[in-house]
Amino acid sequence: MTGRWRQRIARIGSSLATAAARPAQFTLYLLSGFAPRRKSLWVFGSWGGHRFADNAAAFFQYCHQVELDAVDLVWISRRRDIVEQLRRQGYEAHLAWSVRGVLRCLRAGVFIFDCFAKDINFWLSRDAITVNLWSGVPLKAFERDIDNPGSRYYRLFHGVAPVRLAYSAMMPWHLVHPDLIIATSEETAAITRRAFDVPEPAVVVTGFPRNDLLLSAEGHRQARSRCPPVVLAAADAGSTVFFYLPTFRDSAKPYLNIDWERLDALMEEVDGVFLIKFHPMDVTTFDHRSPRVVQLPQDIDVYHVLPFTSALISDYSSVIFDYMLMDRPIIYYTPDLAEFRASSRKLLFDPGDIAVGPCLSTPEELFAALTEIARDRSRSHDGGARRDAAMARLHAFDDDRSSARVLHAIRSVAGS
Repeated sequence: MTGRWRQRIARIGSSLATAAARPAQFTLYLLSGFAPRRKSLWVFGSWGGHRFADNAAAFFQYCHQVELDAVDLVWISRRRDIVEQLRRQGYEAHLAWSVRGVLRCLRAGVFIFDCFAKDINFWLSRDAITVNLWSGVPLKAFERDIDNPGSRYYRLFHGVAPVRLAYSAMMPWHLVHPDLIIATSEETAAITRRAFDVPEPAVVVTGFPRNDLLLSAEGHRQARSRCPPVVLAAADAGSTVFFYLPTFRDSAKPYLNIDWERLDALMEEVDGVFLIKFHPMDVTTFDHRSPRVVQLPQDIDVYHVLPFTSALISDYSSVIFDYMLMDRPIIYYTPDLAEFRASSRKLLFDPGDIAVGPCLSTPEELFAALTEIARDRSRSHDGGARRDAAMARLHAFDDDRSSARVLHAIRSVAGS
């Protein structure tokens, strides 16, 4: 039996197990709404419970720093190593289905997550106030905006009735409207309202908590404590640190188009280090290893790395918008733009309209841009009027106060 067939059989088995468990889980969800909830108990989670990262993690740590009076802060995870690590740091953390984790979720008045309540424990969330910190500026269509009939999310929201019913049973957290969602600007707020089908007051322009790390000396200090040593060593040595963050392709087709040996030689020539990190859902095989071309772990929080980089290379990832805040060079490397448009979700922004750096499609163009940045970092990005125009559309704030604004918004909704 081939590996592909093993994967298919495993997926079928998992789907059958999920379907069998759904009646009991929906019953639990219904009953959880009768639990007496306390608005001063907040539970947090991220990435389906499998990571401590992004806006939820940044906001969780901020809430501890400001020492909220009479508010209990609890991280919920599905990974024992994350729970143990957070406990060693002095935080309260529990596994999602541990006795303590279940009791904390049932009593929590506020659920704070990156995407959906399943980041914490959806089945214990009914009647809690739900706060969606979302995962990034929406370059790609999401939720109800997806218009690709091949997407399961399109079928969930726009398919025929029996199909919608089946997908609703499998992914019910997509159908529960959050009480509060954050955005970075009025334009992105309008997109978010439409995609989630929520009223205007439910979306608040605050900026993203994770970006506070990029914009203050204290944020850089915190990031440094969790940044991989290989990155800090390169930055402290004065090397040009490039960070390549390709996004996840819905098509799952190979997209890398780089001569790694040639890149290695270029990094040696310009005293650069080329970091690459794949999306957590990506299964791309990467075999090249050298001191100058370094793959970072897929589950690392990139916001602890970004402050120590010289330039970003990405494509359709929302990280391009966050990096824009630091006013450093950005290369938009999109060798598969036509394929991406044809096989993935539609783009809500044309890359050329919001780019503050060169949009490239060939390895030759990429190497030329890398060389230019390494030789003169100050002139290698398209700042000025283009950056100002993009910032005006995408970022209402460029300070380190996003977490403070999110906290104010939650208190307004929760009354705690």
